[in-house]
Amino acid sequence: MTYTKGFMSNSVHGFQCTMGACEDNCCRNTTWSITVDPETYKKYANLGGELGEHILSCIEETGEGAYKFKEFDHGHCPLLTDEGLCLIHRDLGEGYLCHTCTTYPRIWSPFNGYAEHWLSLSCPDVIRHVLYKKKKITFIEFPMSPCSFPDPNVSFPAEKFQIRQFLVEIAQYRKFSLKEKLIFSGLFMRSLSKITVDDNYSKSIADAISAYRSSMRTAGLLEKLLSDLGAIHIDNRSQILITLADVAANCALPPKKIPEGIKNTEYYKLMTEFHNDAVEKRLDNYLADAFDRLIVPYVNANRYVFENYLAYSLVSTKFLADTDDFAKAYAGFAGEFLAMFAYTAGLFHANETLNDDEMIIGMYLYHRKISHSVAVRKALADAFSDNLLPLLFCALGGIN
Repeated sequence: MTYTKGFMSNSVHGFQCTMGACEDNCCRNTTWSITVDPETYKKYANLGGELGEHILSCIEETGEGAYKFKEFDHGHCPLLTDEGLCLIHRDLGEGYLCHTCTTYPRIWSPFNGYAEHWLSLSCPDVIRHVLYKKKKITFIEFPMSPCSFPDPNVSFPAEKFQIRQFLVEIAQYRKFSLKEKLIFSGLFMRSLSKITVDDNYSKSIADAISAYRSSMRTAGLLEKLLSDLGAIHIDNRSQILITLADVAANCALPPKKIPEGIKNTEYYKLMTEFHNDAVEKRLDNYLADAFDRLIVPYVNANRYVFENYLAYSLVSTKFLADTDDFAKAYAGFAGEFLAMFAYTAGLFHANETLNDDEMIIGMYLYHRKISHSVAVRKALADAFSDNLLPLLFCALGGIN
C-alpha cells in the first residue's frame, strides 16, 4: 500500500542520531533481534567479493524467505567497526541498510491510510528530545511523498481515534495532577466497556466523551473519583509494586552479555541484579521505600515530563488497536506506565536521590524490551484489569 499522508508528534522534528557518540549505541545492545528484509538481503547476496561474503556470514535464515543478523558478538553487532560505525553504512552507504537499521529509532506505522511517524523511547537521546520539554506535545498531519512499508496496514475504527484523542486531552489537562489524569482516564475507559456494539455505538462513544469532558471541570473532582473506587487497602501497596516490578523485570530479561564500549555498562549490571532480585523474590526488602524516596519527589518536581510521557505513549503504542475491551486495554497501558516507575526504583534503590540522567536511564532500559513486547502489556492487563483503579491510587502513593 502507498501512503501520501503522515501523522506525527511535533517533538519528532529535529531529532538526530548521535551514532558512535551515544552513551548506549543501539548497535552495542545485546537485546535486539534485527530482521533483514528480503529486498535488502538480495542486495547483499548480489554484492559478491570479500565484503559481500562477510555481510552474508553475519546473517542467518529464520524461516522461509526471512532473515536476521546473527546474535550479537561480544555485546555488539558483528558489523560494528572499532570506530563505532556500521560497516555497511560506511562502505556501501545508507541505501544498503535494512529497513530496521535505516529507520530506528524512527518508527513508521501504517495506520488507516496514514503513515504515523514516531521515535522509540528505547533510545536515551529520544527521551531527552521528546519528553524533557515543558511545551505540550502536539500531533500534526503533514503531506508526504508516496511510499510503502513492509508492515501490514492496521485498521483503526473512527471511534478509537476519538477515544485516543480524548485520552491525550486528559493527559495534557494541566489542572489535573498526574494521579487525577490516570484515575480519571481509568474511570472513562471503564465506562466505555459497558457500551455494546450496536447501531448506536458511535453515538454512545461520542456521548461518553462529551459527558466526561464536561465533568473534567467539576469542583471537588478528585474526592468524587476516589469515592467511586470503594475500599482501598493501602496495605496492599508494597505487593502491588512488587507485582509490577516482577512482571517488568521477568519480561525485560537482561542481556546475555554486557555490551562493550558503552558508557552505561554499570547500568546493565544493575539491570541483571534487579532481574535476579525479581526471580528470587527479594524485592520486598527495598522497593516500596525506593519508590517513595526516589520516584515520588522526582515525578512531583518534573510533572511535565510524565505528562509528555503519557500523551506520547497513548498515541505511539497503539494499545487500543487489537481489542474492544477498553478497561483491560487501559489496565495494560497504565500497568506498563507504573511498572516503568517500579523498574527505575528497583534499578537505583541504593541511591539517596534520583537525577535526570538516572531517570532517563531507567526509562530507556525499560523500553529496550517493553516497548517491543505485546506480551508484557498483556501480562500487566491480566494482572490488574479487575482492580485497576485501586492499583493506580495505591501504587502512585505520594505522587501528585
